[in-house]
Amino acid sequence: MQLPDRRINGQSKVTIRRMLPMPGEVVVQRGQQVEAATVVARASTPHRYRLINVARQLAQPNVDMEQVMLKAEGDTVKANEVIARAKGGLPFLQRAARTPAAGQIAAIGPGWVLLETEGAVVELSAFINGTVSRLIPDRGVIIEASGAVIEAACGFGGEAYGPLKRMVDSPFETLAEETIDETLKNMIILAGRSLDEEILHRAEEMQVRGMIVGSIDAALLKLEPPVKVRVVATEGFGDISMSRYTFGLLGTLDGKEVSIRGHTPQLSPAPGQALEDAQPVILATSSKASALAAVSAEKESKPLLTVGSRVRVRYGPHIGASGTITTLPSKPQPLETGLVVPGAVVNLGDVSPYIPLANLEQVI
Repeated sequence: MQLPDRRINGQSKVTIRRMLPMPGEVVVQRGQQVEAATVVARASTPHRYRLINVARQLAQPNVDMEQVMLKAEGDTVKANEVIARAKGGLPFLQRAARTPAAGQIAAIGPGWVLLETEGAVVELSAFINGTVSRLIPDRGVIIEASGAVIEAACGFGGEAYGPLKRMVDSPFETLAEETIDETLKNMIILAGRSLDEEILHRAEEMQVRGMIVGSIDAALLKLEPPVKVRVVATEGFGDISMSRYTFGLLGTLDGKEVSIRGHTPQLSPAPGQALEDAQPVILATSSKASALAAVSAEKESKPLLTVGSRVRVRYGPHIGASGTITTLPSKPQPLETGLVVPGAVVNLGDVSPYIPLANLEQVI
């Protein structure tokens, strides 16, 4: 019997693909050991024109450009800069039109802006400490490593790496805003149960690189302007505490370099991007060849579900909790609702409920 799985493992083989968004030059060699910040490939983007649909971004088909534009023809703009804003109403409810890239406003027309983008060099970092196992000509590399892997549920902001700092003593605790200070600059902080907008802005002010929490409010994905802090939630959206198992594993990484990817998976990846390349994840890897060799012999096949298997609750009253299976009945059992479904008795620490298999995922 098998369930959907999620990797939360303190010692696992890691294989990631790093790809440029356009053809370029791979600047490392096969077999080379790399650190997270090592540039593995780069490409140059040419000058080009981008059409910004201001009317669509402001949700005003017949928008009066003179009334909403904050920039004029010839103005230089940065990436993600507001160039137009709807008038009236409360400030935080006003829609804004932003630039997709840095450049110069070449023309303004009825409902649109033509942006001439600047040429730039795009550099692709390794993201993890590891060994280059394969080169993808003109596009990127495959990197292998060993270390801790925690597949998360969601997040935002993209990638970051830095030393991990545990800021709370319990997965149920929420980080206090006043504890975030300048000593956390360039760090990834383990922040407990959840966070709010005020904590995010405080972390941005103190130049924190990233935050790891149990859950986030979906509204944080739509902050205007977006914060620069990368955020990863291990359990999902809402107000869910991090599982004791995950928190304990992260606690062992306190002070070590970690890589995080804050992203919320979509039903389909962006053009040119594989779904696994966007998986929200927390990694703490080693580039040592001996460590990699020790893990490379591990079986890649997924283990069968048995008594003793570690599982995580995905749905229901115990959502987010992790534990081990103590009993795996051969026949479906009745729930409190009267439904008779296949399930397992799971030791969650304080309680050992019978949980439907449909509500579980296996932790491997």
